[in-house]
Amino acid sequence: MELQGHERCVSRVPIFSHLEMDELEEVFQRVNHRQMKKGEYLFMEGDISSALYVIHKGKVRIYRLNDNGEEQLIRVLTHSDFTGELSLFSDDNESKSYAEVLEDAEVCRIDQKDIYDLMNKYPNISIKVIESFAERLNDSESLTTNISLLNSKEKLLEYIKTHRSDEQLVLTMTKKHLASYLSMQPETLTRTFNRLEAEGYISKINNKTYRILK
Repeated sequence: MELQGHERCVSRVPIFSHLEMDELEEVFQRVNHRQMKKGEYLFMEGDISSALYVIHKGKVRIYRLNDNGEEQLIRVLTHSDFTGELSLFSDDNESKSYAEVLEDAEVCRIDQKDIYDLMNKYPNISIKVIESFAERLNDSESLTTNISLLNSKEKLLEYIKTHRSDEQLVLTMTKKHLASYLSMQPETLTRTFNRLEAEGYISKINNKTYRILK
């Protein structure tokens, strides 16, 4: 069987990637496929949402607003990334965050009831979901530690360390969003990038790509 685009996307999501083809076909039957435009939202704070969203194409940013109304970026989703899993296992289905489309996107949605049915039939899905929770909790704790203990240079160096690919750093988000993610002002992030270049840590290739020198 040759998979269609959004089917390939769902098949690569960690919580489904271990399934056999006949099992995946059952997942595909439960998927709702949506085209979304830049600036639209999958969900907003206060929305009642109980579905898993998988990104096939485009980019979606997940963020929250703090008590001062300032945005705190949580992550940027790209191909095969997913969100909404927390709402599937909570009595409170009210969203605490925003999911904004950054680039025109194709999104696959699987409703809570369908996820429950699949987990009952294929218990390994539950294990993969728990592994996903653990990974994201670890990422969240690491980010909290970095924000509270590290200065701007240390934050950016830690980000480079965890997001590099071989000898390069390719930014998957704008520097404005990266600044939000690292809890610093955009101007501070720009100065910090310049400082790392001046100190020989990185060399700029283009606006989104840096060569890592040490």
